[in-house]
Amino acid sequence: MSLVVRILPDEPAVDRDFDYLLPDSLLAAPDCPPIKIGTVVRVDLRGRRIRGWITAVDVDPPKGVDLRAVKKVSSCGPPAGIVELASWACNQWMGSRVHFLRTATHDRVVSSIPDSTSRPPAVVPNEHLSQEAFRRRGAVVRTPPNSDDFSLAVAAASYGRALILTPTLARAQRLAVAMRRAGIDVAVVPRDWVASAAGAVTIGARSAAWAPIDDLEAVLVLDEHDESYQQESAPTWHARDVVLERAKRDGARWVIASPTPSLEALTCGAPLLTPDRTVERAGWSILDVVDLREEPPMAGSWCSETLSRVLRDNRKVVCVLNRKGRARFAYCDQCGELARSEITGRPLGLDGTRLVHPVDGDDRPAVCQVCSSTKFRRVKLGVTGVAEELTRLARRPVEEVSSETDSVAPEADLYVGTEAVLHRVDKADVVVFLDFDQELLAPRYRAAEQAMSLLVQAARMVGRREDGGRILIQTRMPQHPVIEAARTADPGSLARTELVMRRELQQPPEAHWAIVSGQAAAEFIRRLGIQDGLEILGPSNDRWRIRSDDREQMVATLKSVDRPPGRLRIEINPLRA
Repeated sequence: MSLVVRILPDEPAVDRDFDYLLPDSLLAAPDCPPIKIGTVVRVDLRGRRIRGWITAVDVDPPKGVDLRAVKKVSSCGPPAGIVELASWACNQWMGSRVHFLRTATHDRVVSSIPDSTSRPPAVVPNEHLSQEAFRRRGAVVRTPPNSDDFSLAVAAASYGRALILTPTLARAQRLAVAMRRAGIDVAVVPRDWVASAAGAVTIGARSAAWAPIDDLEAVLVLDEHDESYQQESAPTWHARDVVLERAKRDGARWVIASPTPSLEALTCGAPLLTPDRTVERAGWSILDVVDLREEPPMAGSWCSETLSRVLRDNRKVVCVLNRKGRARFAYCDQCGELARSEITGRPLGLDGTRLVHPVDGDDRPAVCQVCSSTKFRRVKLGVTGVAEELTRLARRPVEEVSSETDSVAPEADLYVGTEAVLHRVDKADVVVFLDFDQELLAPRYRAAEQAMSLLVQAARMVGRREDGGRILIQTRMPQHPVIEAARTADPGSLARTELVMRRELQQPPEAHWAIVSGQAAAEFIRRLGIQDGLEILGPSNDRWRIRSDDREQMVATLKSVDRPPGRLRIEINPLRA
């Protein structure tokens, strides 16, 4: 008699299991992968042949129903624990199990997984804080920006089957090289999916949270504050939460490490471990703060006298400004009058020696209507405009960098760009934030944490204070908690301030949010109606915010609503709301 298996088809809109017969002919095939929970198969559903995952084996067939047969046993898949974890994730992030199992499944056919030969490595961590963190079985570790990840990674690997997350795959590969040189068997996923399934110490970026290594003994999340750990497309799952749930289920030790741990990490109930204050301070860079209210501008409102001196020195400088393009407005350099159209009165932009309006087509010479001056400056320059001004001020070439830039010129010594430049340039003598108030005042509830994250990245680029690297911040709020925390090398002071504010405003992690947007959002909110325990705010820019103290109740209520036709996006606790 054929074996009956339960299968989840690879169809997110379906998200239900179906029973199928598994013919003996498939089981007898010499290349048939093991039949167990997670194995990938091919089945017919609604006239199409699609992929699916086995979710139960040897189930009782439903009476009076003729079952269809599995057409092919394709590949080894994620272990049973990951399949169960996908069900948990559905109740956390408003997704279907298929979304998560796709991430957990190798993109190539795997006919078999070798027996585990993993053993704890002979190398042991030589850093006290790393050892102490894992002895606690669950801890948050605040590390200086310029500390070494290696000791924490070795401490995790010393317990055996370890899962280590890094913000980027490139960083995972660098760490893997160092650990292999130390004699540790390492798998970098997704490339080494099979080795991970066999029990090797597993390293990877966000998707590695769903790596096939099971029976975990240690979990490590490096740079937990990094936003790359949250999936951008819905469901917006967070890798930190996934691996902590895995550690909880497997009884594994876990450590979260970051120079500026998120409030979610700091309020998870685990102890916070910090290095000696002298060590932590030494791991930060020198911070110079320029109060733009006191310094005469050298180039409009963005170039202080301090910055002009830095630009004249023969040092490698990276300037950061999270605005692209050129400014749309211009003002008279002599009297300060805003350039306006003589016909419509709308502000005009500066294009060479002309004042223009990109929509109306208004175009006239750059002459002030009040004082007749021909000198104009742009209002709030973007990256492209700053690059042009920097070339004149510094009298050297400027390399412009944005997220669309494929590569940067390594021989350049003056860069300007969005925050992408902090990820494209390896080292610099000085990092300058031309308008840090833009980060501090961003209309996002995590603006302060995100600004602090930029300073961490800048500190790594210029190096420790003993190396002479400097960060220059231009601001009109020099006493802001973010700047004070970075100046004193004490991120904890910012966390304390932020936590009080989040509690008062009922923002995550003190409450839970769901952001609803898309073409069908209005109809979805109408169908949701008024619900106990949910507060609905909006719309604002065609987005609604739903707030609740109980995350599981909020998700369950949202899932119970009939989904209307049309595009609908629901984000649970998004980082950039």
